[in-house]
Amino acid sequence: MQTTSTPKVKLCRAAVCVLLACLAAATGLLSPRAQTRKAATRRGEATTQKDKAATPHDEEAAQQDTEPQNKIQVVPKPKSVASTGESFRLTRNARVALADPKSEDDRFAAQDFADDVRATSGASVGVGKGKGRILIGTLALPRVRAAIEKAGASVPNDLNEEGYVLVVKSGAVVVAGQTPAGTFYGLQTLKQLVRGEGDAAHIQGVLITDWPSMRWRAVSDDISRGPVPTVEYVKRQLRTEAMYKLNMHSLYMEHVFRSASHPLIAPEGGALTPDEIRELVAYARRYHVELVPEQQTFGHMHKALALEEYNDLAEVPYGDVLSPQQEGTYELVADLYKELDALFPGKFFHIGEDETFELGQGQSKEQVKTRGIGPVYFDHLKRVHELLKPYKRRLMFWGDIALNHPDLLPGVPRDMIAMNWDYSPRPSYDARIGLFKKAGLDQFVCPGVWSWNQIFPNEDSASTNIVNFVRDGQKAGALGMMNTEWDDDGESLFETAWYGVVLGAAASWQPAPLDTAEFERDFDWAFFRHDGDELTKATRALGSVNTLLAVNSSDELFWRDPFTDDFQNTIVRPREEKTRQLRLLVEQAEETLIRERPRAGRNLSTLDAMRFAARRFDHLGRRMQAVEQFSRDYWDAYLNLGDRRRVRTLRRYTGAIYNTLREQAEELSLLREAYREQWLRENRPYWLESVLARYDLAVSRWLSRSKQLEEALREYDRTSTLPAPSEFGLGSRPEQKE
Repeated sequence: MQTTSTPKVKLCRAAVCVLLACLAAATGLLSPRAQTRKAATRRGEATTQKDKAATPHDEEAAQQDTEPQNKIQVVPKPKSVASTGESFRLTRNARVALADPKSEDDRFAAQDFADDVRATSGASVGVGKGKGRILIGTLALPRVRAAIEKAGASVPNDLNEEGYVLVVKSGAVVVAGQTPAGTFYGLQTLKQLVRGEGDAAHIQGVLITDWPSMRWRAVSDDISRGPVPTVEYVKRQLRTEAMYKLNMHSLYMEHVFRSASHPLIAPEGGALTPDEIRELVAYARRYHVELVPEQQTFGHMHKALALEEYNDLAEVPYGDVLSPQQEGTYELVADLYKELDALFPGKFFHIGEDETFELGQGQSKEQVKTRGIGPVYFDHLKRVHELLKPYKRRLMFWGDIALNHPDLLPGVPRDMIAMNWDYSPRPSYDARIGLFKKAGLDQFVCPGVWSWNQIFPNEDSASTNIVNFVRDGQKAGALGMMNTEWDDDGESLFETAWYGVVLGAAASWQPAPLDTAEFERDFDWAFFRHDGDELTKATRALGSVNTLLAVNSSDELFWRDPFTDDFQNTIVRPREEKTRQLRLLVEQAEETLIRERPRAGRNLSTLDAMRFAARRFDHLGRRMQAVEQFSRDYWDAYLNLGDRRRVRTLRRYTGAIYNTLREQAEELSLLREAYREQWLRENRPYWLESVLARYDLAVSRWLSRSKQLEEALREYDRTSTLPAPSEFGLGSRPEQKE
């Protein structure tokens, strides 16, 4: 074996570059971006094609140095994948060649791949003719078929329209789709197979045959309860979802469509305009994503019905539900969908129809009393179906109300699709799936990412809900999956939800059941381009807080007034040890995010949103500790008024330098500004001030309590008395600690 003491040893240029890059990464001296810039500089200084080529020994050494134990980490996991033990080096000669130069779909997919490689690895890949060929195209093309056969790969007879075959060997790469969509998905897989940076960048050698288990793989994003994303952020959603082979994105709308026929409904600065929709539809099409409008047609119409002009259509005055007793209801629906039909050229409309809780309480009371709530509901459903029939779309409707009347399901038109939602983390969903299947209705299974009303998504519940619901949906032959993200309290950040979104993508593409441990083994690399599993562990740590604290909504807890007896007695004191564990957990997660961020090559904005969530959790814990200690100190002073030393301990809550109460207000002010920054990365300014007002109110609580205590201590100096602890909301007398 050769050693460094051998005098005639010469390391090849590529191996030296790899060695330096590895040392820099190991010591934290260079971020991937810095390494990319270094690599680009080396390429600029590299020898020309006339210079001496690398020897076979050099290439072999470079390959051995750069191959990371042949780990194939792709999400979703392909149906069939085998390592060839080779790798395709992304030299400056690498080119993506189109088998059909006239295919605009393939040209876009090729450029998308080349742009991604440059951004994540620093390697330059051209599109066009040249050496180092990456051939792409559909399997119907003779040139592609010949390349597949030459590589020794086979094409299954049952490969569906989104399926693809991918071959990577040292001399060539072939990406062949059954359709342009399949070719696109093959290139998404190829992105994840790129390893190394700069001169060391290469594609892992594989033979892959892959196709989806479910026809439709969707995300529904609530854009009506506060956050209204910018056009640029929706584009980020679309291209990121497409990378993990999702092919449908539904925009949940109550009042945020800028309608020409009903201009009063949409809020200024908080609505999608027709021009924006056209831009997004065209953008989605390039990524093989169907953009589906979901405009509510029954419940969840409060923002419109709160207007006097539309109040006559409300089931109850200024309520939430459109009344089926009013012809104006159907005129409104017809007007909105006439405009939407001209803007969304797809196969589907989503008409909502969920949570019609007020039905039968107002204008339709007599009808419901006579006929029952089920028939009245289904009559409205069928009338909307008839109203929209000229548009030749398949209508989706939320299935929650329909499931309450299984005997009436056979009367639902057969071309409608039940969107079967359930967010409870259950071991089985067979019963609710079976009701729609028995009625002969197509259905989507609709789990949720559990981001609503949370500081960070409840990943414990989401992972069970998504994996098991999709598993049972596949077993029952469901048409698709629609993973849902809601903004119930108006402050959710979509950027924190990507783990659940990608988990849904994997669960619906792969054959069930999905192995969550295997998914998490690959998630760091597939989503963050980060070796290891530290970022996945940080995600799961932040997503376990609800379980740790045994709370349903972490947002509700964050905003609750801490100066109440109930908060002190039922929240803070029973969770004293859990609060300490919470802070350690989220601080360790934040530390991981800080340490590992320089090693990540994708989706850094997600890491920033995660870090913000960790800070909010830590502040929540600190706040609970502060108010608990304040209660103890105040009670001790109150019960020992003659001991001025004990009373003086309360100065720590009023001091000019050290002031525990003011400290909480200061932390909240910093979080407020950080939240503003995170919000504006995703959303329009609309509604932001409504959320920031919650921070302002929380700040004022802490400052006012500090001022109240300061005045109480001045009164104590005069009278040797203090107000009762109840005036500060400090709970009952605490038990003495041992």
